[in-house]
Amino acid sequence: MTYDVVVLIEREMSEGDARRVAALHARHEEVVDYHLLVSSHPESGFGGPMALLGSTFADVAGLTSAASGPPGRASTATLADPLVDLAGVIEHSARHLRTASRYPVHVSITHGEPLLALKSVVMSAAAQEIVVVAWPETAARFLCSDWVAKARKLLKVPTIRILEHDT
Repeated sequence: MTYDVVVLIEREMSEGDARRVAALHARHEEVVDYHLLVSSHPESGFGGPMALLGSTFADVAGLTSAASGPPGRASTATLADPLVDLAGVIEHSARHLRTASRYPVHVSITHGEPLLALKSVVMSAAAQEIVVVAWPETAARFLCSDWVAKARKLLKVPTIRILEHDT
C-alpha cells in the first residue's frame, strides 16, 4: 500500500524545498509516492499556483472554462527558469525530492489549466495529500483565503499543505 502525495510547484524545487516536503512524510509507515506537477506554460496558464487563486472551483469541477492571467514576477537566477528551461525544472526538482525522500517521484506536466491538471492527478493517483510549494506571497494569499478548505472538499483530499519556496 502506498501513500500518494501530489506536489504542485511554482518553480524549481531547491534542495531545501525538497527536504521540507520529505520531512512532512519522514515518519510515514507506508511507502510514499510523490507525483510532481509542473506547468509547461508558466507565463500564460500558470504563473505558479498564484493562478489557482483566480480559478473558480467550478473550473476545477470542469463546469466552466478556466480563468487565466496570472500576475508576472521575476525568476530566480540560481534555479532553472520554467520559461526557459522546463526540462531543467523537472529534472532538478524530481532529483532533489527523490534524494531527500528516497521515495519514487512521478512527474506530470500540464499544458493547460493547472487546477484541472491537479484534479486529474489527484484522481488518477488516488492521492491522499496535496503539497503546494509556492512563492511566499502566493503562500500567504492561499492561507488568507478559504482556498485550502474549498480544495480539500472538492478534490476530496484530506490533507492540503502550503509551503513557501526557499528564497
